[in-house]
Amino acid sequence: MPARLASAALLLSALLSLPAMAGERQWTVLSSGDGDHTHERWQVSGTRLRTLPAFDPARAEPPLSVHQAAAAALAHARLRYPGDDFVVSEVSLQRFTAGAAPQSADAARGWVYLVSLDYNAKGWTQMVPVLLDGSIVLSDNEQL
Repeated sequence: MPARLASAALLLSALLSLPAMAGERQWTVLSSGDGDHTHERWQVSGTRLRTLPAFDPARAEPPLSVHQAAAAALAHARLRYPGDDFVVSEVSLQRFTAGAAPQSADAARGWVYLVSLDYNAKGWTQMVPVLLDGSIVLSDNEQL
């Protein structure tokens, strides 16, 4: 289990970074890399963020259930890698707009499920970010 936590910590190292691209704020949901080098980044634009459902965990259940998030992540992984067998190993709901003011509409919309999927005989894990509308955040390296 400590190895899984270490790899998750590495993948989530830049979860709260807020880089700007092309004049529009890009919210980093997840990134992977080592040290100062980011190999892959999953981001949501400010425009996209404003279309997501608002959520306040102190007031209501999330608009997307854990089951729905896991099903979306599994469907995505099976589409991209049809030869692999996936098992959900962890699901967490996290706010990725933590730098926003608490009363901000962006802060209420900036939630993501991070679904960890174990797969193949080597015991590899892939994390799939699922927004509260059920959509998958693709990395800057992914193409469908």
